[in-house]
Amino acid sequence: MSGTVTVSGGTGLVTVTGGQAYAIALTYQSALASAAAQNALVSADLTAGAPPPILAPGQVGQAYVESGGNYLLPLGYRYFTNYATTGSTIDVSTSTGPTSVLASTGGTSVTGGTGGGTFIGGGGNNLFAGDSVRGGDYTIATGSGNDTVYGASGNDLIMPGSGANLIETGNGNDTVLAAGTADTIVGGSGSDTIATTGTASTVYGGSGSDLLVDGGADNTFVGGSGPTVLFTGSSGAYYLTGTATVIGGANDTISAAGNSAIFGGVNSVVTETGSGALAFIATAGNAATVTGGSVTAVYGTDGANITFINNDAEPSLGYLVASTGNETLNGGLSKGFLDLFGGSGNDVLVGGTNPDTLTAGTGNTTMTGGAGNGNLFAFNAGQEGGAAVITDFGAAAGNLVGLFGYGAGAAATAVTGATAAGATGSIITLSDHTTITFTNLTVAQLHGEASRIVST
Repeated sequence: MSGTVTVSGGTGLVTVTGGQAYAIALTYQSALASAAAQNALVSADLTAGAPPPILAPGQVGQAYVESGGNYLLPLGYRYFTNYATTGSTIDVSTSTGPTSVLASTGGTSVTGGTGGGTFIGGGGNNLFAGDSVRGGDYTIATGSGNDTVYGASGNDLIMPGSGANLIETGNGNDTVLAAGTADTIVGGSGSDTIATTGTASTVYGGSGSDLLVDGGADNTFVGGSGPTVLFTGSSGAYYLTGTATVIGGANDTISAAGNSAIFGGVNSVVTETGSGALAFIATAGNAATVTGGSVTAVYGTDGANITFINNDAEPSLGYLVASTGNETLNGGLSKGFLDLFGGSGNDVLVGGTNPDTLTAGTGNTTMTGGAGNGNLFAFNAGQEGGAAVITDFGAAAGNLVGLFGYGAGAAATAVTGATAAGATGSIITLSDHTTITFTNLTVAQLHGEASRIVST
């Protein structure tokens, strides 16, 4: 949205581009119109070079210019209207109260004061520099130009327009609502909220507790050293260094170095790059690749297809937990030690290259120990009819089946009663009606492996 506003006490129209900037410009227009209606508005044309009138108590001062140049807001004046269509520099740093600057299309550089206020940039390339030590709270909205904003030390609201903007927040708790393309936004030391709905932008979190929201696509977010909550967008790249909570979108690449909890989106790639602990919670229908660090927990959900990779050998640990739906949790490329747990649906669990523990759930669980030796396939009594399939029990040395809570003689009883499952497999039935199918062991071969099926 764009439009023009007529400012009381001035000489012309100010053109403002950008929806947020235009809305605030209308508020600026209304404030001066109200002062004029009460005969309280005093306007000074700084272009003419004459000294501005001294304000009496109760009067509202507005300075304005019609051509580019360097200008200082007069003492006591609160409003500055820039009609110029060429570049201007406006200094309001001597003001101790709230000040408002409205600029047209020429491009305006503003040095902020200690009292805070408002800056409304037009369609040119604007610069706003807040007071990083003493600055108050500012509301800053710019138009379609390529703007640069340095926040003040107060709590600022910054709304850059549709250009390629550079935004650096200050020391306060700032909010940035960006809609541009190829913006660069850098968080400060406060607890910032930074949200973008544009594309191809880069956002850097600061040292405070930040909330980062990617409402666009193809953006890059780099978390700061402070705790971060991140809502990802579509096809974004996200790099996190501190403690982070991430709510994923689609087709994201997420790298986390600190302790992180990631609620995954569809077709995401998640990598733990540091020594922190990683928790990945899949969303419905989620296909994702998760590369873990020293301690990683992966929680599936209905329709999830998770490939888990851990390139670290001992003592790295991975926990892969299925939920209520139909899921695939695949740790076949992992070098660490894995604990995989089936849920109540139709689940597929795949171990890695080290000894792993695979625990059947209450549903139908297909378990593959993987390339490692000494895998434990665990079953807990009371599953009431769960059906499990073990695809590679006899393929590696040291594999065990553990029947827990069934009684000391349950394993021998089950193996004795084994029946054939096709030409190459066998099946045993436990006391709670759980069935275990060994796809690569005939009944005779299963009897030969009886010592590796134990119960308590």
